[in-house]
Amino acid sequence: MTNLPDWPPKTLQEQDINTLITQNARDYALGHGIVYRSLPSTPSGIPPQDTTIHAPMTTVPSPFPRHLFEKAVDLMPLFSLLYARVAMDEEFLERVMSTSVIKPMHLGLFRSDYLMHVNGANELSLQQVEFNTISSSFGALCTKVSEMHRYLLRIGAYATGHDLLRSENMPVNQALDTLADGLGDAHRYYISHNQRSGRTVQPAILFVIQPNERNTFDQRAIEQTLFEKHGIPVVRASLEDLSSMATLHGGDRVLALQSTLSLTPVEISVVYFRSGYGPNDYTNEQAWDARLLLERSLAIKCPTIALQLAGCKKVQQVLAEPGVLEHFVGSNAHTLRLTFSQLWPMDESDLGKQAQTLALTHPEKYVLKPQREGGSNNIYKEDIPIALLDMESRDKERASRGEDVSVKEKEGFILMSLIDTPKDRGAMMLRAGQGDVAQYVAQTTSELGTYGTALFGKDVEPDIRSGGYLLRTKASESNEGGVAVGFSVIDTPLLV
Repeated sequence: MTNLPDWPPKTLQEQDINTLITQNARDYALGHGIVYRSLPSTPSGIPPQDTTIHAPMTTVPSPFPRHLFEKAVDLMPLFSLLYARVAMDEEFLERVMSTSVIKPMHLGLFRSDYLMHVNGANELSLQQVEFNTISSSFGALCTKVSEMHRYLLRIGAYATGHDLLRSENMPVNQALDTLADGLGDAHRYYISHNQRSGRTVQPAILFVIQPNERNTFDQRAIEQTLFEKHGIPVVRASLEDLSSMATLHGGDRVLALQSTLSLTPVEISVVYFRSGYGPNDYTNEQAWDARLLLERSLAIKCPTIALQLAGCKKVQQVLAEPGVLEHFVGSNAHTLRLTFSQLWPMDESDLGKQAQTLALTHPEKYVLKPQREGGSNNIYKEDIPIALLDMESRDKERASRGEDVSVKEKEGFILMSLIDTPKDRGAMMLRAGQGDVAQYVAQTTSELGTYGTALFGKDVEPDIRSGGYLLRTKASESNEGGVAVGFSVIDTPLLV
């Protein structure tokens, strides 16, 4: 087992050094856009648009095994290829999800998330938590947090710390460029493909956003990089906005938007979804109609419905079944399967019945995961039997009202074995409003995500990019791991 050092160094916990590091980290964050909009201060629930707070983060990077970090980086192109092929396999998706939604071109901006796992031989390995195919966020903020930690190192803030605190142990983070470059690839493909028809094409990229989004600046950094590096303009709109702004033109169904930035409608090359992954994003029929219009359009979707479905937990569970990975990646299947946790369906199959027995008899070993994206949706340990009973009661209520209950509520979940993470490592965490001293948390767990992109279609081999990472660190007693929902802080791996 790779021995992780006692962390953080005692000298960096001393109040005067802690204060110095914290003040520099906080001011760097506020000065470099590592920020959220402030929390709502009125009953409307709308965050103020003219004030910000810094994102939650560590003030000292956290040790992470070098060989596991490098393995996660090496796996990213292979996972991107896997999910590109899944999204193009109409028969597979129809069998798993009972739908047929193949599109000519797809763009995926992906993030593969892992935890360190301690096995029975006390060895560390990587275990995949999930593969994100929609709204893989924090690419910009995590890039800037890594730059902040390198800045603190350069100014001598860690001088009294540990010998490991050296620049060669803090990998450069290219997540922001990777995501912007992936969008740029799709934009250029759209232009080159559609100029063959002889018409002039000067499109923009559409960011589909949530109203009153607090994590705006993670998105804005991608938008600004697209314009400054690639010369590509961006239009932002919510699904509700699009119900009145968006129209389709001609037999090719060119997507155009009315925009205050242009006297004429703006053609859209790429639709980048930073919303649309949860039921709360579809508040009315107009939102559903807008999503359908976007899907029917000529614009390249990031992701398409097919690619969004490919990232569902149910697909993750089916991919873990014997022989399925081999269908998509052949001899590389073993390499990917080594990162999989045990996964079960919650249906009436033999595997599903086995899962329900395990969940009821040893719930402390498992987590129930729904198809929904976003933090705080999982059901952990001893809460599982209670949740299953509640689902059964709701099914009975639906049946009593004459509703169709052929598909039970529990079938919308998968059961996953919990990952046994090392917990003997502390961290210095800083959240807005905490003052000049970062909080020392003695027992923490870190989740590593790696970023990649894939542009692909029916007759187009996947064009794959990889680069950048997100490290999120949380207190070990916290089950969930989302930054946006307040559980984790953004971190940087210190490779050991």
